[in-house]
Amino acid sequence: MRDVLSYLYLNAKIMAKEGKFISSTRWEDLWRCTSPGEIASFLEGTDYFYYLSEEGVDEARLLEKAILEEYSEVGLEVSAIIPKRAWPIKKYILRKWDVINLRTAMRGIHSGPRKEITIDSFVKGGELSFNFFKDLIGAESMDDFVAFLEKTPYQSLSEGLAKYNETKNLFFMESLLDKIFWENIWAKTLEMRGLREFREFIETCVDTFNLKILLRAKNDGLYLEEIEPYLLLQCILLKELLPAFDEENISGLISLLEGTLYFEPLVSAQNEHEKTGSFLAYEEVLDNLVFKKAEDIRKRKPFGLGPLIGFLALKELEVKKLLTIVRSTEVNLDREEIRELLMRKEWK
Repeated sequence: MRDVLSYLYLNAKIMAKEGKFISSTRWEDLWRCTSPGEIASFLEGTDYFYYLSEEGVDEARLLEKAILEEYSEVGLEVSAIIPKRAWPIKKYILRKWDVINLRTAMRGIHSGPRKEITIDSFVKGGELSFNFFKDLIGAESMDDFVAFLEKTPYQSLSEGLAKYNETKNLFFMESLLDKIFWENIWAKTLEMRGLREFREFIETCVDTFNLKILLRAKNDGLYLEEIEPYLLLQCILLKELLPAFDEENISGLISLLEGTLYFEPLVSAQNEHEKTGSFLAYEEVLDNLVFKKAEDIRKRKPFGLGPLIGFLALKELEVKKLLTIVRSTEVNLDREEIRELLMRKEWK
């Protein structure tokens, strides 16, 4: 009963926010949009519209920024009313924005001097202060960037510098950044009692994070010793996969997952990958499994943590779909391709 009462106010707020999710009929209109201006017009009446500036409605970059700003404000509002004993969930919400901003900075540095990093590139919402990111603008190289991270939770990004400088492959730095995030949240969740459902959700996130790295590395012809520093080795799923990684192909690795919830979706993704050659098929099914896990927890725990976990996953899904539509206007994708891409992001 105490668990239910402590989440009553939070769950009431969440239900109100879910009522503002984009409707299925509006999605039908959005996926047909061919310009940022069209998208912006269909966002009128939603919470996203408030963050749009008049000069930004016709530019994809500014429309994307407005969507992310609304998303970060929702995170800040929800995190402020999470019960104190569920503080790892608050960390999960806030640190996601640190990771988003740090990835933005890394990509700007990686692109070279032609891509200027400005304070407008970052979105408020994380634990690191905005003044920190103002200072980060001065980083001219990845070495400078990592030096700025000293005494932050992300200082161990220095461990990826040597590999990055050798290969100039951003995969290693981005994977290490994600590992730092998940490792920290996973450790904090394990320390706490009474967060069984959130721990179950994060465990699925950790599994899918590891699987994405393993499959991507196998697809790119990397060896285990090259990717092991970027994996969360505490994950039970890895006990079967790591000893066979260098010998097996992607099909062989997937076969070792038989009996787990990952097996059949990845077999389906493998068939799609063989047809199209796109690795995105694997990432999509793994993302969908995270969303399905959140929905399952929501149904099983409707009066405690369930609604919060379900809401966070649904909100992320909505934002990802919106960003997919916005970014597609810059590359002139066929409307049916966009629709198919979005449909694959829905829960089955």
